[in-house]
Amino acid sequence: MKLSINLWRFKHLGMAIWTYVNQPLFDPCKPMVWEMKRFWYLYKIQLLENCFLKDGTSQTHYTQ
Repeated sequence: MKLSINLWRFKHLGMAIWTYVNQPLFDPCKPMVWEMKRFWYLYKIQLLENCFLKDGTSQTHYTQ
């Protein structure tokens, strides 16, 4: 159980770093965030917004 949590954190951190490194440099709509602490804060907000926008209904239904 603990190993799977650590792997999830590692994957999540890797995706955050990849997103930080691949920010658009000269986009007027979405300016680059240089400060890592501020980027991490905005990244978590964006991750939550994306989770809320996902459709939570199940595609398969289990009936008895």
